[in-house]
Amino acid sequence: MHSSPPHPALRSRLRRATTVLLAALAAACTGAAFAQSSPSYPSKSIRLIVPFGPGTAPDVLARVTADGLQRRIGQTVVVENRAGAGGKLGTEVAAAAAPDGYTLFLGTKDSQSILTHLHPTWSIKPDRALTPVVGLARIENVLVTRPGGKVASLPELLSQAKGRELSYGSPGVGTNLHLMVELLQARQGLKLMHVPYSRSFAEALPAVVRGELDLLIAGVPPMLPFLKDGKLKGLAVSGTARSRYLPDVPTFAELGIRDLETGGWFGAFVPVGTPAPVAAKLNAELTEVVKSAEFRSRLETIAADPWPIAPAELATLIDAEKNRWGKLIQDSHISLN
Repeated sequence: MHSSPPHPALRSRLRRATTVLLAALAAACTGAAFAQSSPSYPSKSIRLIVPFGPGTAPDVLARVTADGLQRRIGQTVVVENRAGAGGKLGTEVAAAAAPDGYTLFLGTKDSQSILTHLHPTWSIKPDRALTPVVGLARIENVLVTRPGGKVASLPELLSQAKGRELSYGSPGVGTNLHLMVELLQARQGLKLMHVPYSRSFAEALPAVVRGELDLLIAGVPPMLPFLKDGKLKGLAVSGTARSRYLPDVPTFAELGIRDLETGGWFGAFVPVGTPAPVAAKLNAELTEVVKSAEFRSRLETIAADPWPIAPAELATLIDAEKNRWGKLIQDSHISLN
């Protein structure tokens, strides 16, 4: 006795069910295999790659993070500085690392969302080569001038810079700080002359104090002492709310300027292909580190704030940042050449 073949719709459902079952079995086997091969992960030291030099705010953040993580996991976490090419070198080292859970990367807005647009022939795509683990910290950016200078407020700047050219300094072409002011200029129709200080950003600060520069865009940490003693005046700061370090300086959003809410942000990343159980453990441990009172207290030394956002939320932000800054770079013809 012969049975008739299954109805096409039934065959389709059976195929889908089989696919789901096989995927579930594969995932279970992968997890089981990982558990068998690394029952006590981590069983050796972990390296945390920082794409900036020693003594910088990202380096300090990395060392605070490493201290907290190694106390939780019982293994040494070694900070490895790989500075060069605006973060490109360190990003490449992290992307090429084995996806085994023993390499972490301190990723930034620049490394994950901007560099790929400045290096169109780059062989790697950071947002595809590195997977978010957790957000770590934010450092807001502030636009400053000197007291008694040409402008005393952001509304005054927006008015004056439409009729005459004003100069502003940044750490260099293509940095997130440079792009912030370029976006402001493009949106508001301003006349601003960019003066990059890519070799020595420390020289920009006395230049604006002396009045050689009209404006300076920088992270809050290096500006904080000069803002507090009155040598500089803050016009606006990034963020969705006023910085606890600069409570008297309004945000760009507060003054009606959109898309400048995000300042500098930092997250932990691992190479794509890192086993899911490993990434999950790192997420759990690092989240506890970032939420700790000690972490928050130690970040105050670099005027930073804890930022323990989930991997999916961080990935969504990276996509939005990549689209925004990529369009600006293209429309404004911004190039490193």
